[in-house]
Amino acid sequence: MKKINFPKRVLITAGMPNGNKPLHIGHISNFIIADFYARYMRDRIGEENVLFVCGTDGFGSSTEEKYRKLKKEGKTDLTLEEYITNFHNIQKQAIKNYHISFNKFYASCLNPAYEFHKNVSAKIFETLLKNGKLLKRKTEQFFDKKANMILNGRQVEGKCPIEGCKSEVGYADECSLGHQYDPKELIDPVSTISGEKPIFKTITNYYISLDDYRNEFFELIEKLKTNGKTPKFVIREIRDYLTRPALYVKNENQEKLENVSFKFLEKKTDETKNRVEFTFESVADRDKACDELMQKGVRFATNKTLAPFRITGNSSWGVPVPQIEEDAKGLTFYVWPESLWAPISFTQTYLAETHSTLSWKDWWQSKDCVVTQFLGEDNIYFYCLAQPAIIMGLNNDKNISPEDGKLQISQFIPLKHVLFNGVKASSSGQYRAPTTDELLEHYTCEQLRCHFLSMNVNNSAYQFKSKVFQPQEFEKSGDPVVAQGNMLTNIYNRLIRSVLYSYQSMFNGVFPKNQPSEKTKQEAVALAEAYQQKVDEFKFSDVVILLDEYFRKANQDWAIRSKSKDINELAGLLADTLHIIKTGITLLHPIAPSGVELVMKYLKADKKLFDWNNIEKSFFEIYEDVDCFEFLEPQFDFFKKHETQI
Repeated sequence: MKKINFPKRVLITAGMPNGNKPLHIGHISNFIIADFYARYMRDRIGEENVLFVCGTDGFGSSTEEKYRKLKKEGKTDLTLEEYITNFHNIQKQAIKNYHISFNKFYASCLNPAYEFHKNVSAKIFETLLKNGKLLKRKTEQFFDKKANMILNGRQVEGKCPIEGCKSEVGYADECSLGHQYDPKELIDPVSTISGEKPIFKTITNYYISLDDYRNEFFELIEKLKTNGKTPKFVIREIRDYLTRPALYVKNENQEKLENVSFKFLEKKTDETKNRVEFTFESVADRDKACDELMQKGVRFATNKTLAPFRITGNSSWGVPVPQIEEDAKGLTFYVWPESLWAPISFTQTYLAETHSTLSWKDWWQSKDCVVTQFLGEDNIYFYCLAQPAIIMGLNNDKNISPEDGKLQISQFIPLKHVLFNGVKASSSGQYRAPTTDELLEHYTCEQLRCHFLSMNVNNSAYQFKSKVFQPQEFEKSGDPVVAQGNMLTNIYNRLIRSVLYSYQSMFNGVFPKNQPSEKTKQEAVALAEAYQQKVDEFKFSDVVILLDEYFRKANQDWAIRSKSKDINELAGLLADTLHIIKTGITLLHPIAPSGVELVMKYLKADKKLFDWNNIEKSFFEIYEDVDCFEFLEPQFDFFKKHETQI
């Protein structure tokens, strides 16, 4: 079998859900995809060499603001910490219900992880400051005069100023699609606290200059292009941010642009878009232009560019910034950067709890380990630009391939949105997608795991369609959610039953230990090679297709060969089909773990079948002492359909 060079260790993370809501189907589909990879890697390089951590994103203005409204309306008696703990526990239960195998799922704002997270955050701030990588910028922040408070994040709503943005709403300094901008660029801002239009107040915060790493980001693009695993839309998105700062003004404002004093590199008129375009040397120059245009009453739009990335903020609900400078007093960490390094905090917490002999550095600062992060597509800016910049700043080394012993740049696996009724599936919005609990009222966990894994969300957005939740679309057709799961409930299930029932009725309780044919062995190896190649390319949906075709062909072969009256031919058929079942156990384990473990129980097998080192061996080469299997009761199903489908 062809060899793939695996790292010695793999650390896997997934997107952190907010601490103010249950998981929605976008979260759970991402977790299932990450879980598939974690289980696969454990089977390939050993459980002890794979760490799969994640947690609830407990801090941030969205959680604080939602809690504030509930408290004001008298809808909760909980403290903020209790409020988040409640949702954290709900999220953990959903994770358990869907058989997601995190080593541990923590919460950044709750102990035991919080103390580690606070210390990690402090160390990162101190190191960036020591390395001269932090900028202190006085910026205009929203201030609500009526409420007498600085407004952050979700406490302000308006329209995103980024050219071409299609987000539903813009917040203080980022929109719902993750575009970053200066607060003063937000169009038509309104305070969610008082409903008033906020004013601006000058506030000092700490930033890291992304523009300092412009050349390194171009190198990163070339590296991603050559690895063959990064979707083109990711590279395109990164490149969009590498354009020079620009702003766009409608042509009807031409007269107000005649005597501007700000500096720019180029000014041109785009007649096709009916606008004037200004390009600038730096974000600072563009900021001056924005100030001048606002004073003139001119509306404008800006572009994606390498604006300074804010590290600190003024939210009362956040990790405190070390008070080592006067300007740092009273600040907390901005929620986005602290969520970037939260997985390091989770790693430290887990290693301490398990008394591991390994250090967190063995996972995050070692060439022997690859950190792989499965996240939504709207996180490209944060994980492909902001995070590498922070890592290079901490290393004090502009190298996108850091040497051993320094923080390594992670592998980012983007997952496109799951759509419901044409819009991004979430727990809010015009069309409320079914909750994770509601899905389990109509489908089994393994049907859903199989379905979400087949969605191909690493390449394109996926429309979640269900006969249960959209019956009008499927009056005369089957339910698309169960289609891929039929591989388990129908095809593979039938294959196992055929073998065990036939052996019980024809061979007096002793399974014939014939060796599978060379053809069967070769086909199993070819399948495993194709499977591992697809996983290596992160084309997980293709894995489901490969397995479905393999088991269908085996069932067709059984239907023909089982008609033989020759006992020796039937013994050969049993040997071939058992080898296919055994191969299926190995390859299905990351997809449908509980059903596979039930099959193993009846075969009197153990975790040796998960080990890819045994992929080419026949069942009885692994288990020489096994002579018979557990008795299979009539009409027994290893992979059950949901009771509502029967």
